[in-house]
Amino acid sequence: MRAEISYDLVMEDGMEFVEGTYRLAGGDWQVVIVSAFDRNVPRPQVVPQRWASGVSGVLIRMPRDERINAQSVERVLSGAFGVTKWVRVRGPDSMGLR
Repeated sequence: MRAEISYDLVMEDGMEFVEGTYRLAGGDWQVVIVSAFDRNVPRPQVVPQRWASGVSGVLIRMPRDERINAQSVERVLSGAFGVTKWVRVRGPDSMGLR
């Protein structure tokens, strides 16, 4: 399955925080947040979220020994949603959706 992803920040190799939006197979835009602040997990965790606006998405918790960058975010999302190809596009700002 092909999906679209848009990052709110300029992506680098070792991010402390990532926020963006993604859209699966032409569906609605959803929010993705990845934080380096709570990294006491043995493997990446994808936690479903629903914000007060009604928009859904996920919070990803990454292990301490894993870099947070576009490749790792897309790999974790691919595993969670069965995506085989991510296309980076200019989508809506995640803060605006939330």
